[in-house]
Amino acid sequence: MKQLFLALILLSFVQMATAQDYVREMDRKTGKPILRGKITFQQIEKETVNSWFHKGADEYEPNSLAIKDLRALWSPYRFVVFAGTWCEDTRVLLPKFYKVLNMSDIDLHAVEMYGVDRNKETLNLEHVFYNIKRVPTIIVMHQKREVGRIVENVNVSIEEDMLRIIEKDAKELERIRAASKVNN
Repeated sequence: MKQLFLALILLSFVQMATAQDYVREMDRKTGKPILRGKITFQQIEKETVNSWFHKGADEYEPNSLAIKDLRALWSPYRFVVFAGTWCEDTRVLLPKFYKVLNMSDIDLHAVEMYGVDRNKETLNLEHVFYNIKRVPTIIVMHQKREVGRIVENVNVSIEEDMLRIIEKDAKELERIRAASKVNN
């Protein structure tokens, strides 16, 4: 009976461990914690070693015209983000992305984010499915279709690059709709 009880306790611990969305690991290079797996902005904010997140968001001033346009266009889109909390490029771009989301009234539920280790690996196989080679990678999705990526850095600014991707896709969708109306 005692062995059965211990087996049940062990099984419950295994189930709790496998249900975990993310882990907090120590970076072998710096000795500081990194987050790996499915994460949220709130989890990044809670880490004391991530003071770069607040500082970067506070200091960033997005283009207000791009913000206005994003606010009007974003609703059918969602974002899949891969970030390395250890990565300098992530530390520059992710806080800016967060501020753009907030200023554009983009629902944070439209963002699915994964922390990766230095091998660019998540806890599961999301990094393989999305073919992640560098971080940060911000993938713009329309339903289940990838419409564009921002990888490691931006061409103009995070908000203008996001807007360019979304506008291009929205125009293509409108062209397809118009062509189908003509053919019907």
